[in-house]
Amino acid sequence: MRRLRHCVLALAVLATPLQGQTLRERFSDLFTFGDCGEPLCLTVNAEVHGAHYIPSVTQGETNLLAFVTNAIGLSVATLPFTAATSGTTFSFEGGVPVATNVSPGPIFAERAQTLGQGRLLLSANANAIFFDNLRGVPLDQLTFRFAHQNVQSPTYGDPLFENDMIEVDVDMEMSLLVTTFFASYGLTDRIDVAVGVPLVRASLNGKSTAVVNQFTDPSPHTFGTTGNPSRIASSSSEASAFGVGDVTGRIKINLHEGPELGFAVAGDVRLPTGDEDDFLGAGATVIRGLGIVSARYGDFSPHFNGGVLITDAQYQNNRLLGTAGFDHFMTDAVTLAVDLVGSLELGESLLAPPAPVVFTSPEVRTVDLSAIPDKRDHFLDASFGFKFSTDTGWRFLANALFPLLEGGFRPRSMWTVGAERAF
Repeated sequence: MRRLRHCVLALAVLATPLQGQTLRERFSDLFTFGDCGEPLCLTVNAEVHGAHYIPSVTQGETNLLAFVTNAIGLSVATLPFTAATSGTTFSFEGGVPVATNVSPGPIFAERAQTLGQGRLLLSANANAIFFDNLRGVPLDQLTFRFAHQNVQSPTYGDPLFENDMIEVDVDMEMSLLVTTFFASYGLTDRIDVAVGVPLVRASLNGKSTAVVNQFTDPSPHTFGTTGNPSRIASSSSEASAFGVGDVTGRIKINLHEGPELGFAVAGDVRLPTGDEDDFLGAGATVIRGLGIVSARYGDFSPHFNGGVLITDAQYQNNRLLGTAGFDHFMTDAVTLAVDLVGSLELGESLLAPPAPVVFTSPEVRTVDLSAIPDKRDHFLDASFGFKFSTDTGWRFLANALFPLLEGGFRPRSMWTVGAERAF
């Protein structure tokens, strides 16, 4: 344990980002085409027109760029928890350990059984997540429109050049590699505590093309002040960050354990130790409480977890949580684990794209700023995996998780591999 602690501390020191810009800033580079260093700042006649498309000027805190980066943060905050339970659990009868479950257990769910007093479980798993869409819109087909600031006349569209819009097509790739180290310990026969330390590598790669859709000709809005000013500009961005993510602490209390049915409660807290500006963490404290029911009928072990997730993040809702599935002890070496993992937003979504822009001159017209729908980010994932037991005491897992709902910033699949051993 001392060596493990020293290794974690060393990795935390080495995880300091080497780049000058954060990933949030590098994402904004996809929308930076002028010379002033801010997104959507035109370099033509900057005193008058240069700042009139800057999101912070035209749309305040609810601008499109903030919406996308907060959607990424939501996906980081709601990554499913892997279970911190051992393969074979024990109870102590007359001071003698007696096996209570021969299945290595589920992957993304908790069961009621505990480790047993004095037993230690060490595990590590790696999750590879390649994000594919934002609320169903493919990341290589994102289109954003940015409106001019309303100046002079209170009528929007007067003068006529206010009708000019900048349209940006984005082809973007975003991925996470999350490697988490767990240590779980049996304080008593019925109480387990655990800690998880994730190391996160976040990668961003993208390119964009911007076009000034001019309402009048000539228009004061072009890219560039020297040479040949153009209505078209392009940009690209590629960067990565590595560091410690949000550290998790857990506790599980077994309330009842029978030969076929068990009940437990569990709670965990994710601390905001990961840098949210580099998409390494949620930037907020996340608390989760669960009720756990698990059963065993021979080699078949169904389970259900239900509870609530509470967060103090500005743009993230509290959630209802539910996981249902089973693990099946197929052979002495192979166990199948299947789950449905879901969460529902409570209340109106705090993460909403900006409303359409309504021009009133020279005629009334409404322009959507993106094709991203305004809806709640409910999640439902199907998880299929296997645990492999060896004669050495080590167990290995491989799992694939597939989102079934189009909500939030989501991958088409998430792959997990890991290893665990109880002592």
